[in-house]
Amino acid sequence: MNIIKREFKANLKSLLLWTIPLMLLHSVSSIEFSAFAGDPAIADAMQNFEILFKALGTNVIDMTTPEGYISIISIYIYLPLAIFSGLIGSGIISKEEKDKTAEYLFTLPVKRNKVIASKLVVAVINSILINIFVIGAVYVTYLKFDVSDGFLQFMVNMSVGVFMIQMIFLSIGMLLSAILKQYKKSGSITVGILISSFMLSILIGMVDGELDFLKFITPFQYFPSNEMLVGNFNIIYIIITLVVSISSFVLTFYFYKKRDLYI
Repeated sequence: MNIIKREFKANLKSLLLWTIPLMLLHSVSSIEFSAFAGDPAIADAMQNFEILFKALGTNVIDMTTPEGYISIISIYIYLPLAIFSGLIGSGIISKEEKDKTAEYLFTLPVKRNKVIASKLVVAVINSILINIFVIGAVYVTYLKFDVSDGFLQFMVNMSVGVFMIQMIFLSIGMLLSAILKQYKKSGSITVGILISSFMLSILIGMVDGELDFLKFITPFQYFPSNEMLVGNFNIIYIIITLVVSISSFVLTFYFYKKRDLYI
């Protein structure tokens, strides 16, 4: 429990630095939305941007409604929350070597598995917190507009979908941190994988149907916002998410238990 408290305190600043600006960003975006909410001319004009919307993981949606607009700007939810989880996953382990505290930590009368488990708990809870705060802020902000009866369910669906993507990159970040000898590389490699996955997702969206077989290797295609609008969770993608996340977490324990401390 002491390790968990220590990790919460150590990562609180990072959580706030990510959460508050994202909440403000979506609050400001609602001001832009209010300028054309319910305007049929805007809805007609958006039909010309079909390829762009597909690249961003949405269909051509009526962006004059809160649901449609949020779906279109959902890139500012999916991407930063995934990056946050990937970085906290890679950093929560490697920072012990970065801060020169690894030697002290592992001389305490606790097993390495308990240390890693405590760090995993904190990383997952922080990912949940930023997810709830950011998506909760979006929900509350747009309630002032004419939302549909399914608006709350849409936000819940998106929250769940984003969280599963977060867990994929969180687990990858932790695994890389446990395997790599140089702690500085784990974060950059994790972000590199994430950005590459996101760019591949955009490419798949732009090339209609021709690259659908690649959807399985980019998490940003698993739970896109347009599918969250109708609550369409693909069981295959859920299974892939669970397999990748659980396998990576298990391997993190395995490799870190055998890891030499680089201090």
